[in-house]
Formats: sequence, C-alpha cells, structure tokens
Amino acid sequence: MTGVGLKMLRMDYQYHMQLSFSEPVSRHHFTLRCFPANNERQKIIKEQIQIDPFYTGGTETDSFGNRYMYGVVEKQHTAFSVNVSGTACVYGDISLPVHGVHTIGMFRYHTALTKMGPGLGKIHEKLPDIRRSALLTPENAMLWMDVVYHSIRYVQGVTQVTTTAENAAELGMGVCQDYAHIFLALLRKEHVPCRYVVGMMSGEGASHAWVEIFDGEKWLGLDPTNNCPVDDRYICISHGRDAKDCSMNLGYYYGSPRQVQEIHVVVEENKDD
Repeated sequence: MTGVGLKMLRMDYQYHMQLSFSEPVSRHHFTLRCFPANNERQKIIKEQIQIDPFYTGGTETDSFGNRYMYGVVEKQHTAFSVNVSGTACVYGDISLPVHGVHTIGMFRYHTALTKMGPGLGKIHEKLPDIRRSALLTPENAMLWMDVVYHSIRYVQGVTQVTTTAENAAELGMGVCQDYAHIFLALLRKEHVPCRYVVGMMSGEGASHAWVEIFDGEKWLGLDPTNNCPVDDRYICISHGRDAKDCSMNLGYYYGSPRQVQEIHVVVEENKDD
C-alpha cells in the first residue's frame, strides 16, 4: 500500500439505495458497483454489506479492477435495498504513485458520452493554451478545470445518465456526471489519459463523480463540479472510461411496476482514538 507517511484521515461511510415497486416483481437480477475497494489512495479497514430480500449470487472484479456483486432475488418483492457501511483510511495527497499500470491507452480516446461537438468546441476555445505535456501537472490541469466549472451551472433534474458531454455543454447546465464528462472530453481532445471516477465525499448526501488524469506515474484526482483537487474527503468506489462503465445499479426483473429509486450517502471523519 502506498501513501505511508502521507496525510491520512479515517472516514466513515454509509451508502443506502432502495428501489420501491408499485406492484410485486420477481426473478430480479442485479449487478451492483457501490462498494469502495483498496487502491493507492485508500484502504478499507471495516465494511458491512446488507442486501434485502434474500438473494443468491457472488462477487467479481470487472476489467477496470472494480469490485461488483451480482445476484438474483427469485421471490416476489415490492422493495429492494442495499446498505454498505464501513471505514476507509484515505490519503490526502492528490497524486499517489500507481504500480502495475497497463491498458492506459483506452483512457486517451473519446467514448460515445465524451465525443466533441460544437457546444464543447465553444468551451475549448476558452481554455488557456497549454501544451499536452504541461496539462499533466496539477497547476495547469486545474486551469482547464476552472474553465469547465464556469462553463455550466449545477442544476439537478435537467440531464440523465444517457446525457452526453456535448448535450450538457449545449444545455449549459447539469450535475457532477456532466461536469466530469465535459472535462474528460476536453482532455481527450488532446489525447490526455483520463478516467471517470464514481465515489462519495463528505457533505454530499449522494454519490459523486470526478476525473483522474494519468501523468505517466500517478493518477491526479480533480473535481470539476466543486473546482478543487480530490483529497481525503473523497472515497472512490469505481472508475472507467465514462459513467456507463461505473453504473452503480444495473438489473432487470419480471413485472411492469412503476419504480422509484432513493439514494442516501453519509461520509464523515472518524474521530475515535
């Protein structure tokens, strides 16, 4: 584990998701990516997972190294809940060394959600003229992030999980997913290796998304929604090329109900001796 001797906080976290159905469903197949895991920035020292109703399934790791759980609830049910809680030791350094890095090339190129268009082009015109190699430094990357931060307004309910960076740029508003996708799109125009990160942070009340840039040795975490570097207030859950790679809940079931999803997140410092 890297990070020995660096600033570190112990952070308690709770993630709660509940699906409510207007009528019973059955044979509910699910895949969940809502579990923080050990990496260069954090170490999970305590964890508890509760999934209800009873299910059969298991745990695997995807091609990005993210931990996920899969399963099926066979019996009829009108609610499905997931509770994840634990304690993470999170290191405050914004760029920690990464070992055994491979397949970085996939993070240099656009995906369907981060393709450039006229709206993104207008934002790109506002960016400081910084050479690609210089963008890999925290100071210069944050100059670009500042432009993204001031290019759209944070407004909930106007975008969806399928909204592209170009759509959000044209709209001029969105949420953390949209800020991250726009930042990724601009960086990838310069072939800067960067990835989408889903996690939790103190004070949010919901899951959050940010961006990491790879400088050849380290991942640099930047949060364009809050226009700040990622520090020990943030707990990473998963990463990928865009939000699609990091879906926290996927599934299908038998039935045709109305579905309501509720998510609640709490992250706070553990001050126990």
